[in-house]
Amino acid sequence: MVSITIKHGYLWRVLGRPAELNNFVFVPILGELYDDIKIRPYCREENTPTFPLSNYVDNQLPRIIECCRTECGNIADAVWVRARIPAIFSFTPLSLPFADYKYALLEQTFMACQQSSTNGDWVAYPFICEDYDLRVGLRFIPDTSLTEVYQCIATAFWRLLLLEPDHVHPFCDGYLHYNELDEEEWLFVAFKRGRCIIEFSNYIDFHW
Repeated sequence: MVSITIKHGYLWRVLGRPAELNNFVFVPILGELYDDIKIRPYCREENTPTFPLSNYVDNQLPRIIECCRTECGNIADAVWVRARIPAIFSFTPLSLPFADYKYALLEQTFMACQQSSTNGDWVAYPFICEDYDLRVGLRFIPDTSLTEVYQCIATAFWRLLLLEPDHVHPFCDGYLHYNELDEEEWLFVAFKRGRCIIEFSNYIDFHW
């Protein structure tokens, strides 16, 4: 009988379909990160993402990612990742049609599953694909004994998404953004026909 051990997390439900690369099977899930003391909520303690996509792009960004930029000209690679996930996993992350308490464009939990070559059992490592100001990265439960594993997971996950960078799904979404005055503003984000739009709004126009 084959078993599966989940490291630092809980699985409530599988979403979409799995995808495999570099001996890891990636599964979008409804779940939680857990550090053996408490469940870690969907919030970031850092102002920059860990294991960012930008660290795993060889030489030059694909053109479709280069087109995703903020008004200030900064790369907004989370927009491309948000459009790429449904194309791979047949699953659409949470989108809101109105301004509400959603503080990031993307906060989706995945499990990276790896099978043992000795007994056939599986080990699963939950992580959250998330962004901060539209810069995307991966969040794991800190564990120095798993640093190398986390690096391998991040490499495989980003390479999986980069295999067919132009295979994306259009979307309209938004999240609450803090402006220069530390005030909340609803940021409308959409991607359609290779065009990225990021602007302040009070609602999402699904006919865009």
